[in-house]
Amino acid sequence: MMYEYKNLKKVKLSNGRVGISFFYNNKRYRYFNGSAVDVNLNPNTCLPSSKEIELDKLFNAFGDKLNKGWRPIEKKEKLPKELVPLFFDVLKSAYERKQQMDYSDRYKKDLTYFYLKANDFITRNKLEKLPLREFDVSIINDMLNCISKSKRVQLNSKRNLSSLLSESFVTHNLPNPFQRVKLVKQEEVLHKPIKEIRLVLDEIYCYNTNLHLCCLLAYGCLLRPHREIRNLKWSNFSDDCSFISLSGAQNKGKKNRIVPVPLFVRNYLIRGKESNNIFTGQPDPFNEDYFKTLWSKFKKSSKLLNKDNTLYSFRHTGAINVFEKTGSIIKLQQVMGHSNLNVSLTYLRGLEIKQLEIEDMPEL
Repeated sequence: MMYEYKNLKKVKLSNGRVGISFFYNNKRYRYFNGSAVDVNLNPNTCLPSSKEIELDKLFNAFGDKLNKGWRPIEKKEKLPKELVPLFFDVLKSAYERKQQMDYSDRYKKDLTYFYLKANDFITRNKLEKLPLREFDVSIINDMLNCISKSKRVQLNSKRNLSSLLSESFVTHNLPNPFQRVKLVKQEEVLHKPIKEIRLVLDEIYCYNTNLHLCCLLAYGCLLRPHREIRNLKWSNFSDDCSFISLSGAQNKGKKNRIVPVPLFVRNYLIRGKESNNIFTGQPDPFNEDYFKTLWSKFKKSSKLLNKDNTLYSFRHTGAINVFEKTGSIIKLQQVMGHSNLNVSLTYLRGLEIKQLEIEDMPEL
């Protein structure tokens, strides 16, 4: 039921402050600026000559919002101290809950790593009895420094631990201290495309045909090697192998995705049983480190790669090719399987893509 508001009026306090007040749901509400209704009005910061005018505007703004259905949000009462759980217990229950949910094995493995590191920090610093409400920024910083001195690892630690605990902070009406932790961002890495892509692929084919097909799919279909390519089954391919269909559960973007398969990739596909993995010929795929291990061994023997090339460089090289051919960030987003354009724009910043010609630059 939507209760009516009553007695909207201007108020002037004995200390000189002015504002508006009204009654709603048997409670009196006072406001001294317009932030609650998203208007930039604050009569108490104005010169005396314009204070009354600003107060009139504030009064009218609230009247307009109230008449259109806006109502104040009632503040939740804080839980008594004895009802707020211990940080250690919350972390443990959150971790166990996440492990039961439908997340990728890689994500669960990362959570386990950071959970065990946090547990070790708690034990060594005797924080088992620390209430959740006393878990603050200083403790987080100490914990992150204890986990690692690496900027990248600290950022990952913060992200994973925050995801574990954020729901508990909301449940217990507590601010999330992770949001106030400021870490130095990792410097952007420029992903190096692979030069002489044909020669490199020929070299890989002579080394290992599974690795060759993985690299072909990463370059030609822009799929992710470890999660998407490694898990492909023949049922993901159309009858003529001209398209690959991935469900939201099979790719990082969580959206259904259909990817064209170029002819130079199809030439190496020998269709097998629908339920079988395209690499193993069995229902189950190779282990998560299979292609990573193969790539490391191949890279040591390669005469064409440079030190900055990784297995993901084939996907990066394919992305450059698509963007330079189409000039379309939207097409790139679709083929890469990015969740939104911002991800694609961020991705482009890390690639060696020439986006301006000499003619585009300023003239004097």
